[in-house]
Formats: sequence, structure tokens, C-alpha cells
Amino acid sequence: MRRLAPWTALTLVLALIILAVGARYLLVPANRPFEYGDGIRLQLLSISHEDVGGEERVTWEVSLLNGTDEPLDLNLASTCRYAASPRESGPSALAERGGERVSLPAHLATGVTDSCPSPESGRWWAYTLTLEDNTGENSSRTVTFMGRAH
Repeated sequence: MRRLAPWTALTLVLALIILAVGARYLLVPANRPFEYGDGIRLQLLSISHEDVGGEERVTWEVSLLNGTDEPLDLNLASTCRYAASPRESGPSALAERGGERVSLPAHLATGVTDSCPSPESGRWWAYTLTLEDNTGENSSRTVTFMGRAH
């Protein structure tokens, strides 16, 4: 039996993750930024595995840039999934706080940090961040970053 090349296997795993996470989520590799057509830009700055108060957690930091000419008033929500067949790890710190409200003036950026329970280091993670516009002018935006936490 012929062995699959590593890139082919990775492609298959990513395809399964995309299907499992759902078509409504945009999947972005951890090392790439994503910009919505209206000037809102998201970039994963870091992903790490840490012991926080005796609990193993994966921690994310995301940059949120308002590249529009108007201020943004957003509610943020998140989920974390791990493994090739994505499983929820438990509620994120952001979810436990009931989300986070961010007011961001035009052409400025802010950082958002979140963490989730983690079974062990070295796993592949899918971190989904949803931005809901409080003004109702824009629909909610959802992006999922894929990365490996060490």
C-alpha cells in the first residue's frame, strides 16, 4: 500500500476540519492575517500552551484593526476546538465572561486575548472569533484561525 505524502495528509485533515467546523466559518492559517472587504482586519499574534493556575490552557492573542473611517462598536464571542476531528475543549475564558465588548475608533487597533482548556501541548487548534456589530449596520463576522499550540 502506498503511503500518503505529508502534504496530502495535511490537506485531507484541513478539508475534514473545514467540513466539521461548518461552511459559515472562514478558515485562516495561524500565520496569515485576514481582512474583510470593509477594512476590518484580524491577525493571530500568538498561540501557546501554558499552565494557568494549575490548569492546562491554550492561549490566543488576536489583533483587531479598524481600517474603516467610522468607529466600531463590537461584541466578541469565541469557541475553541482541537484535534483532526474538531472537538470543543470547553468554554473559552471569553465565553465564561459572556463575551467582550470592544469600542474601536477609526484606523486604530486593539488586542484580544483568550484561552481554552487544553488536554496537552502540541495539538492542532481551531479558534473561532465572532464579531457582532452593535449598530446593526453590518452583519456578524466569523473567522476561524488554525494553529498548533506548543
